[in-house]
Amino acid sequence: MNEFQFALLIGAAIVAFITARLPRAHYWLLAGGGSFILSTAWARYDLPYPPAFTLSCDAAVCLLIYFFGREKWEEHVYKIFQLSVLISLVYLAGPIEIGNITITMNHWLYVVLLELSNWAALAVIGGTAIMDRIGANENGAGHWRGNHIHRPNAAWRADRATKPFHKVWK
Repeated sequence: MNEFQFALLIGAAIVAFITARLPRAHYWLLAGGGSFILSTAWARYDLPYPPAFTLSCDAAVCLLIYFFGREKWEEHVYKIFQLSVLISLVYLAGPIEIGNITITMNHWLYVVLLELSNWAALAVIGGTAIMDRIGANENGAGHWRGNHIHRPNAAWRADRATKPFHKVWK
């Protein structure tokens, strides 16, 4: 385990502690952590196509969140894992040529972008739990912002806008 993985482990432990009262947060932490651990182990044992395996693991987490997520904050975590899938897909695609410009993602950039997406998922999950606690401490009253009441937890803890596959299952 290198220092970046250790830092991510510490960050996940802190977020797990903070999210004790946030529904399904521990599931998404475990799913993201499982994806990270499996992908890292796959790459460490030099098994074939580590980026494809990482893409598959992150896509599985995306599907889990899409099917079982119920609140808006979970949609944000879903979008972060979608971004992680896109990062792996672009890395697998190799050089992309647009006119005279060739865009190449090297391994270092690939790893850094995946690491940033992991930290972004932790920030959204932990930030939602913090906003939820702030809103709970204010007894749901929120605080004045301009000429309307702003509840910090209302936007993130609201129900999802649409159900999974809402256009397919009517």
